[in-house]
Amino acid sequence: MQDPKWPAHGAIKFHNVSLRYRPNTEICLRNLTFDVEPGLKVGVVGRTGAGKSTMSLALSRIVELCGGHIKIDDVMISEIDIN
Repeated sequence: MQDPKWPAHGAIKFHNVSLRYRPNTEICLRNLTFDVEPGLKVGVVGRTGAGKSTMSLALSRIVELCGGHIKIDDVMISEIDIN
C-alpha cells in the first residue's frame, strides 16, 4: 500500500526511459534521462513530434515503458497499483 502522504516533495526522475506506443513499432522516446528537483516549475518545449506529450503519457502511465524507469520521490511509478 502506498503512503497516503505520497508524493511529499514531488521530485521526478526519468532514467533511460524508452517508450513505444505498440509492440513492433518504432521507439518514440529513447533513453531519456533527467531530474526535476522538488518545488521547481518546469516548462517542456519543442517542435511537433519531439515527445512532449509522450513524456506526459509516460508520467501518467497511460503508455507503459519499454525501458528505463520513472521515480517520483524515489518511488518507481511502475510498481504502484493503479487498480
